[in-house]
Amino acid sequence: MKNSMYKAGAIAVALAMGVLPAVASAQDRGGEGQDGVRATVQVQGQRPSIVGSSEEGSEADQSSSTEVAQRGGEGEGAQRGEQEREQEGVPFRLEGTTTPALSFGQLQQSIQVRNQELEQELASSTGADKALIANANPVRLAVHALLASKDLVGGIGQQVSAIAQQVNDSVASTTSAEAQIQSRGFFTKLLFGGDTAAAQVITQQTAQNQQRITDLTKLLGQANISADVQTTLQAQITALQAAQTRLQALAQQEQSMWGLFSWRF
Repeated sequence: MKNSMYKAGAIAVALAMGVLPAVASAQDRGGEGQDGVRATVQVQGQRPSIVGSSEEGSEADQSSSTEVAQRGGEGEGAQRGEQEREQEGVPFRLEGTTTPALSFGQLQQSIQVRNQELEQELASSTGADKALIANANPVRLAVHALLASKDLVGGIGQQVSAIAQQVNDSVASTTSAEAQIQSRGFFTKLLFGGDTAAAQVITQQTAQNQQRITDLTKLLGQANISADVQTTLQAQITALQAAQTRLQALAQQEQSMWGLFSWRF
């Protein structure tokens, strides 16, 4: 009698809570044993789920949870990598290790080959990437030439290479900022003006590159190197200077562009 009352009370509570459990004991199901017990729980408004009480079911659940967690971790890692690439905003690889030229002829050939590679890359690009690559290519070629000249400029080779690597690193920052400026829509510009944050990045990088250009010019002027190598590298420095001048103008244009909701003090 007491058991019947307990069961009736449990059913009433379950109905009040909106949950109707159906539990079959081992004895009621013909002595299947505790390991075979299954409880089916159906919640109103939700799909029914099966909760296993056996060790086998627990192990399966743990294995499934581990596998899902691993897949989730891999997905998050891939997503982070993709987001990082998108944030970088650079549609090309930066200059890597360059084989030093051992003669002026090799230096010329190295510059010509790299220039052809950059032109082919530009020709195969499309859309907004094409403009970004075209703007960055003179700097990329200058960096290549400076790195390749390491053994032709005497004792300043290490210093020239170090400065070239610094300029190389700046290309990623300025190209990413320029891509951000290019992606700014017409109505965004109309309402909020230019992208001052991206412009500030460009301003900082070009100021640093200006100092690097000054240092390079001074180093090459003091070094005992052949006139041919001097002329070749100076031409690349001139191209590098022109690229910085263009970037400075772009930054100034963005900073001076006002929108309807621009509030600058």
